[in-house]
Amino acid sequence: MSGALFVRSLVCAWVVAGCGFPRPPPLVVDDGGVDGPVDAVPVDAVPLDSTATDASPSCTPNQVRCDGNDLRRCNAEGTAEATTTCALGCNVAEPRCVDVNPSNGLAALLDMTASEPDLDLGESATIDTNSGTVMVDGSSVVVKSTTIVQTSAPPLRVFIVRSVTAADVKITGSNAFALVSNGDVHVGAVFAASAVGFAAGPGGFNSGACRGGDQVVIARGLSGAGGGGFGLSGGKGGTAVNGNGTAPGGAAGSATGNATLVPLRGGCDGGKVGGTFAGGGGAIQLVSRTAIVVSGVVAANGSGITGGGSGGGILLEAPRIDVSGGVVANGGGGAGGCIGPLAGESGRLDAMPASAGVGCSASGGVDGGSGGAGNTGATNGVSISMPGDSNAYAGFGGGGVGRIRVNTAPGGLHTTGLFSPNPSTGALATR
Repeated sequence: MSGALFVRSLVCAWVVAGCGFPRPPPLVVDDGGVDGPVDAVPVDAVPLDSTATDASPSCTPNQVRCDGNDLRRCNAEGTAEATTTCALGCNVAEPRCVDVNPSNGLAALLDMTASEPDLDLGESATIDTNSGTVMVDGSSVVVKSTTIVQTSAPPLRVFIVRSVTAADVKITGSNAFALVSNGDVHVGAVFAASAVGFAAGPGGFNSGACRGGDQVVIARGLSGAGGGGFGLSGGKGGTAVNGNGTAPGGAAGSATGNATLVPLRGGCDGGKVGGTFAGGGGAIQLVSRTAIVVSGVVAANGSGITGGGSGGGILLEAPRIDVSGGVVANGGGGAGGCIGPLAGESGRLDAMPASAGVGCSASGGVDGGSGGAGNTGATNGVSISMPGDSNAYAGFGGGGVGRIRVNTAPGGLHTTGLFSPNPSTGALATR
């Protein structure tokens, strides 16, 4: 081989492609047999440093901003944002999530809820609005609460929780009841601040002429006491007449209070028989930053011992309110006439009027009036007129319905259940 040919062959051996020969196959590495026993991966496809990342900031460190209804917070390194969806929208000016501003001055107490524990009220619970005691399935549970003085209304005991799950709950005491929650409020059975017999529900309140008029007595004759009023008036007591004179029926208790339930208060008592009377329903306010879900029944009903007690007051405030069960503030039925009143039915857990007490007809007594429920007003007790010295015992008036108020975000009320009476509704106040 000549010298020139030898040099040319040597160069072609170093620069293969430059001499028109096929390029040799690439070197391969074994990737562990992910796609087969041995995978051919070109060496030049393997990154030089497989741990390298792009550490350039993706957001401004520690920045808080609104993005539609989302609140976004950038971390200190500027590499990622945490997102919170605001139920009531995002306040661009601050920025922060828009917050609930509950009625009756409870905003400062709502601000305390995030640091409180969740509250599970078990299968059966009793809550005392005077002492703040909470009993769950027979055991005492500590729940933070405070009492607020209201003008022209009963004091208000407010319980402060992170969230609450409730089944059967009986609320007692004389103060009105409120609960503020950072998270959801779930009511799965009967959550009641109703009157029981002679005892008004917690937060029951008589103002003006809302209490039913009292029974009047003549010889061998008794009129019926009137039913209490609140959202609507109660029923009038029946008049009793015999040869000894006339005992006019007790006046119907008039409607009172206001649709917003500010201040928070319950219903009015029925008229008295001596020192005895039927209690009006109590007062409940439930507030949540997220949702109130009622698959059971929230109740503030009146009783039916004499003239029926009126239904009480129920105020629900949350961005979303779901009612598949019931929310009721029904009046009690008026008692039937007799030498001693024959009690009517207490307010029911549906939208049917409470039944009137049946008079002792064989002894000169007649029936009472039914309680108010749904869109049906309370009815009057039956009057009676008997000759000479005969017994004449008139019936008692039924209690009127109470008031229900729902404040929520636009489109936030979802119901397949019932309200009795129908609620008034308003926009949820924000801040």
